[in-house]
Amino acid sequence: MSTDTRYDSQEAFSAAERSVALAEAHRHYERALQLWDRVPRAAELVPVDQTTLLEWAAEAAHLVEADLRAVERVRAALAGVDPASDPVRAGLLHERLGRYLWLTLDEAALPAYKEAVRLVPSEPESVERARVLVGYAQILGLLGRDEESQQAAQAALATARRVGARREEGRALGLLDGEPGAFGEVEGTLANLLEARRIADEQADVDGLGWACLQLAWVSEEAGRLEEALAFALEGAEASRRLGSPGWHDGLQDTAASMEFRLGRWDQADRHFRAALERDSVTGPGGVHIRLERARLDIARGAFAAGRRWLEEASGLAARGGQAQSDAQFARLLAVARAELALWEGRDEEAFQAAEDGLAAMVRAGFEGAEPVLFVLGLAAAADRAERAGARRNAVGVEAARREGDQLYERLEALANGGAHRRDRELAVVLTQGRAEHARLHGRPDPATWAAATAGWEALGQPYPAACARFREAEALLASRAPRVRTEEALRAAYEVAVRLGAVPLRRELERLAQRGRVQLQAPAEPVPVAEAEAPSVARSLGLTRREAEVLTLLAEGRTNRQIGQELFITEKTASIHVSRILAKLGVAGRGEAAAVAHRLGLGR
Repeated sequence: MSTDTRYDSQEAFSAAERSVALAEAHRHYERALQLWDRVPRAAELVPVDQTTLLEWAAEAAHLVEADLRAVERVRAALAGVDPASDPVRAGLLHERLGRYLWLTLDEAALPAYKEAVRLVPSEPESVERARVLVGYAQILGLLGRDEESQQAAQAALATARRVGARREEGRALGLLDGEPGAFGEVEGTLANLLEARRIADEQADVDGLGWACLQLAWVSEEAGRLEEALAFALEGAEASRRLGSPGWHDGLQDTAASMEFRLGRWDQADRHFRAALERDSVTGPGGVHIRLERARLDIARGAFAAGRRWLEEASGLAARGGQAQSDAQFARLLAVARAELALWEGRDEEAFQAAEDGLAAMVRAGFEGAEPVLFVLGLAAAADRAERAGARRNAVGVEAARREGDQLYERLEALANGGAHRRDRELAVVLTQGRAEHARLHGRPDPATWAAATAGWEALGQPYPAACARFREAEALLASRAPRVRTEEALRAAYEVAVRLGAVPLRRELERLAQRGRVQLQAPAEPVPVAEAEAPSVARSLGLTRREAEVLTLLAEGRTNRQIGQELFITEKTASIHVSRILAKLGVAGRGEAAAVAHRLGLGR
């Protein structure tokens, strides 16, 4: 390596760092490492030692989403450090190793952080001690160990302020909850995060900025302030793009898309999901989350096959991590998506189990209330199961579904009455909807409670769950023989939202209900794609195809096989085959019993 080469490399490093060209810096560090063993006296020509160069290369790899490479580089750096003679340097490298391992879904991350805290002494106080405490606090929080996380963050903040470590001060602030009291825990947390973001800007701290923006979005979302959450996510994505960090950019775009999904801006959410997934730069925990959120959008639109593929990919990625990371970060959203898909496909037992599995993971992680909608999904599955068993005159099945649903409802009430939660507003709406589902479970139509749930979701700015609740309100109004005008209003309001969003499964259910109630719905703005025209969920819960549901509807009207064939443009023999299959699936002996089941489920016209 010539003197000129040494000078050029130094200048390239400095230029890359000054312009925050992270990809460029990463290439230069990797190039220097490739040349190290090939150039005589490289250590004398380069202004840093090989261990430092490995450390820089690892961090640059991390910032451009090459975390497996970062793990490789930092482990090579650790091999060149004796922890007995240089515990501080070894501790800092273990802290970085913990971060990179976490992002590659390796459960060895927590032990690495613990080793970092063990190695860097608490006395004398130092920037390095503050740094490892911040990293340790962050992973503890991500694992749901909130009390330990807050203690470590407080210690990191105190140390950082005493030694003047500005970057570590900002990162510690980004981990601290606000103090309960008149100001409010949420407002205090947001204030800490805004200051953390300001410090990260000041320090050109890419990870600190990304973390602060992500937390600002999450905390706002949990407080029911979706518009603020969306703004924080989009601002963070743009700032990360300017800084050249694809990981933070795509991760924050995913967060923005999840807010847009909740706000009913599905086209915008779709664009953001597609942009990130097409680049395929979101890996590790972020890769799991974006696939789960994408799956929920596809499921809501009725693209069940696509939703199932995203779920499978997300599950495969999540399985690489240990159970602690999966429980804390992935299990609840995975359970929500699985339950939603199973409910629309009429697999109520699987939907109930998915909700139970998600809630069990929340208990293991120490925050059962992190995803309260799982209670509603479980209750909806129990109510559907009870309806199916009732249609088959299976009293034992009805009793079993009600018993399991009652237990779930008791847990929801206990959670709601157990004290303050950051997600109090959403939990209140979930409790209201849970009461309505509980009434449905026991065969008691409760349109007033469904209307209250609708109003609650609308107040939170979430039109899709509001429309789903309004569908159930219309169903309850029809079942309780309420004035026709009220049923029409509820149906039409829900239908307008379903059409506008492109929520095909919900739209189909509304059309079936309108047919039963003889309500004329406004013609849709565009036709439903044939591939998305799923059979109604009540029929699917009985294992019926869409054609079989149509045959059962005609059978309930007393049509003969020949008449069914003429109505559906099929042969009499084909109609007979459909009828035989229907009788077998319903577990009934004849056409009369099948017609009775159809009438109890409202499948007649």
